[in-house]
Amino acid sequence: MKSMMKILTRYVLSAAGVTLILLVINFAVLVAWTVQSGKIAQKDYSVSQLANGLTRSNGVFTLSESVKSEIEKKNQWAMLLNDNGNVIWNKNVPSDVPLTYSISDVACFTRWYLNDYPVYVWRHPDGLFVLGSEKESVWKQHIQMPQKVIESTLVWFPAVLILNGVASILLALLFGMRLFRSLKPLAKGIEDMAEKRPVELSINGLLGDLAAGINKTSAQLAKQEASLNKRDNARTTWIAGVSHDIRTPLSLVMGYASQFENDPELSQAKREQAGIIRRQSERIKTLISDLNLASKLEYDMQPIRQTTVPLSVLLRSVVADFLNGGLNNSYSIDVMIGENAQNAIVSGDEELLKRAVSNLITNSVRHNPNGCTIKVTLEIGLGNCSVSVSDNGVGFTHKMLNNLNHPISSVRLENHGLGLTIVRQIIKAHGGTTEFRNLPEGGCIIVLCLPVSNAVPN
Repeated sequence: MKSMMKILTRYVLSAAGVTLILLVINFAVLVAWTVQSGKIAQKDYSVSQLANGLTRSNGVFTLSESVKSEIEKKNQWAMLLNDNGNVIWNKNVPSDVPLTYSISDVACFTRWYLNDYPVYVWRHPDGLFVLGSEKESVWKQHIQMPQKVIESTLVWFPAVLILNGVASILLALLFGMRLFRSLKPLAKGIEDMAEKRPVELSINGLLGDLAAGINKTSAQLAKQEASLNKRDNARTTWIAGVSHDIRTPLSLVMGYASQFENDPELSQAKREQAGIIRRQSERIKTLISDLNLASKLEYDMQPIRQTTVPLSVLLRSVVADFLNGGLNNSYSIDVMIGENAQNAIVSGDEELLKRAVSNLITNSVRHNPNGCTIKVTLEIGLGNCSVSVSDNGVGFTHKMLNNLNHPISSVRLENHGLGLTIVRQIIKAHGGTTEFRNLPEGGCIIVLCLPVSNAVPN
């Protein structure tokens, strides 16, 4: 909903900005038009200059060449009336223009037209100078306004501009609210789709086509979600069923193999073969258990038994199990716990966390058959702790690192895959992160970052 309000705010502000820009442009155009009109008027109708070009010498009127050229160029005409209303000089006067005028005639044409000719007058030392233009070449209209109105122009003109701006913003707000009401259910529908809730919007109105598209998309997503859930449930059920069905015959195989391995009546070669069968059967059992656990973690079907887990104790316990479990002498495991991490406590499932650390150590042992040195380190950071397991063995290939740090799917049955996938899933279920990388001096390191529940410095 915040995004919708953001859209509405930007819409109104944009409309206000457009209104302000238009007002500024209109004002600038008005000023430019006024200035240009004044220039045109000054250039085309400089009656005083033309009148001053008419001089009288020894009773004879003479028109200057520049004024004469200006009148000829603009197809104008001129005449001079004495105080009795008689024309005593003229230039290009049309045939339908009288040469004698009364006071009332002069009063009429000085303000408007003379026989439909637009005329302008100017006082001359010898009478009244009249300048005429062609018919329908100039529009003349009398405008009269009270002085108080003219004096208040500086007040009401800005007020009109402000009123226009306010009206534009209000109209933009009105249209924006209509758009907001139309988009609000669509935004709610999109939020519902994101939360995997069914959407059924009304397809009436301006945005009906878009609403219909959202309804269709929601129905398709719901159908796909149901299909995926059905498939995932079937896969999980199948894995759990297979794990259960295999466990009993596999236990029998392991039991008989163990008996044959310890039977003194059998030859050494037969006992070694029985030992191989037992170890491979144990590996199959472990793989099945890992696959079942990975499937449950993937679909949040594995319950997390939350307890307070002291990490230093947990790490020492896991390492002790490996050292006491007949680990080959070609492997060594060192535990390094920082001074401020001795009492680090996290909230989580102790057995799953043990499984994660155990898988990392097992991975180092399994992929370094010639032996290696394994280091298990615990450190405290800002609000979190990191458990790292490193070795000086063969490390990861580039492809392995890419698959481990950026998995396409959560469960990958590849080399270095299932055991480390379970590690990543366990740490993710505890709200942490997992990082895999190679060391410059050789070998690899896996860093598990977990939120600290409580840490008391030693």
